[in-house]
Amino acid sequence: MLLVYTHKITPRLRYIFKHIFENMIGVEVSFTKAVEEFVAHAGPKFSYTTKALGDEFFVASHSLLFEQGVVQQQIEVEIWERLPVFFKTDDAAVVPYDVFAASFFMLSRYEEALPHIKTAEGHFDPSKSIAKQHDFLELPVVDLWVAKFQQILASHFEEFKLPKGRPPKKEILIEVPLAFRYKYRTLLEILMDFSSALWQLNIRGLVTQFLVLLRLKDDPYDSFDQWKTLFASGSIQPKIFFLFAKSSAYQSTISTFNLKYRQIIKQTGDFFALGVLASVKSQLIPNQNLSREKKDFQELTHRTVTNVRWSNGIKEVTKDYGTLSDFEFTSDYSMGYALTLGFRAGTAIPFYFYDVSNEFQLPLKVHSVYATQKALTQKGDKQPFEILEKKYEELPLSNSKFTVVLTNGFLHSSSKNNTLQKGFQDYICD
Repeated sequence: MLLVYTHKITPRLRYIFKHIFENMIGVEVSFTKAVEEFVAHAGPKFSYTTKALGDEFFVASHSLLFEQGVVQQQIEVEIWERLPVFFKTDDAAVVPYDVFAASFFMLSRYEEALPHIKTAEGHFDPSKSIAKQHDFLELPVVDLWVAKFQQILASHFEEFKLPKGRPPKKEILIEVPLAFRYKYRTLLEILMDFSSALWQLNIRGLVTQFLVLLRLKDDPYDSFDQWKTLFASGSIQPKIFFLFAKSSAYQSTISTFNLKYRQIIKQTGDFFALGVLASVKSQLIPNQNLSREKKDFQELTHRTVTNVRWSNGIKEVTKDYGTLSDFEFTSDYSMGYALTLGFRAGTAIPFYFYDVSNEFQLPLKVHSVYATQKALTQKGDKQPFEILEKKYEELPLSNSKFTVVLTNGFLHSSSKNNTLQKGFQDYICD
């Protein structure tokens, strides 16, 4: 067991130390404010405070873990051991930066709790993030800091010379915001699709719409029957998130009473883990809508649903995660950016969310998303899955999860993205 001496044991300190040592490294940690207990401890130990007690292994602390509330922080990003770091403490120390405070800053999404300018859609702008501005958004910096700190500890304590673990996991999420592109739509939606294609002179779209409606061609979003075969040859089993809500002014959906759609959800649940793709309206008015969506989905599938993903992404991180926790979801898969690749929270390892506004840990485990389908296609790389493979291989810790989100339309065999699909098949067949 690792013992940490500190001058003040706060909820923030306990949260981040427990996560880093017990969840990421796999070593039990305890804390003490008593110098006598620290000196008497025979196992691995170090002090985390403002000034060293003596000649012990010492990590100088930044003030962040001892503060309360959300206040503006002075962030100066520098390079240490080829890693981008901030919260410098002591140039002469073995660890001259407070990696614990910096890790807390990233995992709690502290910068999103501060006042900030939102995008036109009301989201946190990734281009304004510290990670993007200092060019480390595509790095799991928290994991890299922890891996480096573990190496330093291993040079001082035999207990930290841990054997190499299993390789990190690849994780595929499939979200189904619209199960069918043309079939089972209302007459108004069909006419709107037709008018839009006509206005844009999209002849191919018009032809496809007519052929699908005449049952002469498969709907381009109806890929559900192919999933079992597609994932049979690999070790990855995807999680499927269905939008199961009424249409609204914010979002068009397939009716929850549509028998074909209900059958697809139930059959998919026989082979894959399911989750709720929460609607835009449920994010705005959760008491009326999110509870209804979860209840209806559970009644259809006859199982408790704990996995969730916001269909419109995170808008206000503290509020949105508080809502999910209130409705007893335990695993969230929204921590990423819709149109930008990268680790929004700086990590590939699932973590419990800490609410900096109210100073407590939520019982909600957050799973980071590195890439969405939109981000991949918008980036314009011809072989995006080869790039993802390289990013995956660079993960420093064995309990990481490298998560990519696709849609049901991407997986259709007749999709025009055949090159992308081939790359995807190679990616999941490891």
